[in-house]
Amino acid sequence: MQQNEWLTRIEAGEAPHAILFAGPAESGQAALARRAAARYLLHTDDVSALAGCPFFIEPEDYQVKTVRDALAAVNAQAYERGRHCILLTDAHTMSEAAQDVLLKTLEEPPEDTLLLLTGVESGFRPTILSRCMILRAESEPWEAIRDRLMRNGVPQDKATLAAKLSDGVYGRAEAFLSEENLTFRKEAIACVGRFAARVKPYAALAALCTDTVAEEDGDGFVKKTKKVSAERLDAVLDLFLSILSDVLRKKNGVPDARNTDCAEIETIFNSTFTIAQIQGMINDAVEAKEMLSYKASAAMTADWILAKLP
Repeated sequence: MQQNEWLTRIEAGEAPHAILFAGPAESGQAALARRAAARYLLHTDDVSALAGCPFFIEPEDYQVKTVRDALAAVNAQAYERGRHCILLTDAHTMSEAAQDVLLKTLEEPPEDTLLLLTGVESGFRPTILSRCMILRAESEPWEAIRDRLMRNGVPQDKATLAAKLSDGVYGRAEAFLSEENLTFRKEAIACVGRFAARVKPYAALAALCTDTVAEEDGDGFVKKTKKVSAERLDAVLDLFLSILSDVLRKKNGVPDARNTDCAEIETIFNSTFTIAQIQGMINDAVEAKEMLSYKASAAMTADWILAKLP
C-alpha cells in the first residue's frame, strides 16, 4: 500500500492504534509521521498546524518520567471527546525502562488515540514491534541515488560512495555528504587503518569520540565536561564492520565494495588477516555495539574493543 493510501486510512480512523514508521533518521519517516498526525487530528497535510493543537504530544526527550507523563496525559485526554495523538520520533533510542512504560499503553491503548513511532526496528523490543503496524521506508537502487546526486552537482566519486552507503535512502546519502560527516569519516578511517596495521589507536580513538557536554550538578549549576560519546564510538564501529564486510566479500570473490574510499586499508586487512581472524573481529565489534545498546560506558567499551583486537 502506498503512502497516500495509508494517510487516507489514518485520516479516516481505519488504521491500527499504533504505527511504527520504520527507517533511519534520514529516511523522511519522521516527516511522514507528522503528516499522519496532522491528517488524523486536523484533516490537513500542514504539519505546522500541530504546534497549536492541544491534542498532539511530541515529547522532547525519553527520560522515563517524560515518557510516563506524556502517556499519562494522553490517557487522561482519552476521557474527553475527540481524537488524540502522541508522536515518539527515534523511539528506538529509548531505554529498556522507557520502553516498558510505552508497552503498558500499547497493551491497553486509549480509545480514539493514535500512537505514532519512528525509528530503526532493531532498536525496539519484540513486544513493542508485535503491537505496532510497521510501515517501512521505501528504498531505491544505489545507482539511482548516485545519478540523482550527480544531477545535483555531486562529483561521481562522492556520489557513488554516498549512494552505496545509503541503504537505498536518498536522505541518508545527502546527510552523509555534509562537511561534518566527511571530516568524521576521514578521521575514523585513519583509526581503522591503524587497526589494519596492528597498531591500537587509543589516543586517536579517544580524541575522535570525545564530546564536551553540559551537565547540571546537584546545586543546579551547569558545568562542561568531556565524555566519550557512545554515538560517535558506535559510528566508528559501524565503519569498522562495513570495511570488514567488504574484506570478507573480496576474500570470497565478490569485488563490489561499499566503501570505495577504503581500498588501500581493505587490501592491508585482506593480506594481513585470515578469514577466521576477520570474522572474529566482526564478532567483537558486534559485541561492542551490543554493550553500547545496553548503556555500557563508552570509554570502557572503547578500551574493551581495542584490547580484544589482534
